[in-house]
Amino acid sequence: MRKTIFIIILMSIQYMYAGDRVIDELDIAWSKFKKTISSGDFRSFKSAYHRDAVLVNGISNKCYPIKKAFDGWRQGFMDTKAGVLDANLELKFSRRVFDISTAHETGIFHYYTIDEQGKQTHTYVHFESLWIKKQNKWFMLMENQVSRADKVEWDKFKSII
Repeated sequence: MRKTIFIIILMSIQYMYAGDRVIDELDIAWSKFKKTISSGDFRSFKSAYHRDAVLVNGISNKCYPIKKAFDGWRQGFMDTKAGVLDANLELKFSRRVFDISTAHETGIFHYYTIDEQGKQTHTYVHFESLWIKKQNKWFMLMENQVSRADKVEWDKFKSII
């Protein structure tokens, strides 16, 4: 009986540790997104997505390969790299469901830019992300920009992390 209880406790501890490890790995993947956005490193930004990734745009009610979205985002990265824009990303999560090789997250992101004249542009979006882990690296498989949010929602939003 004691052996059984010990094994159950050991497995529970191992499971909790594995969960923390996955969250840490996903946080590292998100940190890569933030860093590539703020540095204008478009090539590294694209590499964080799975090659067959999909963007679901709930705002425009369209769905398309992420490669098409890259075409629209490229100029912002070029401007950031050239110092024309300062771009940043902040995240708040309401839900993070995962196992050792897949994850689904829900939350709000705040993307903002500051141009050379100091003009600020803020975008708040309710999002979902679907991730897959391949060869010890996390790749975003689907980004769903569900709907627009605003600063009031952002400020009231309680992140789970």
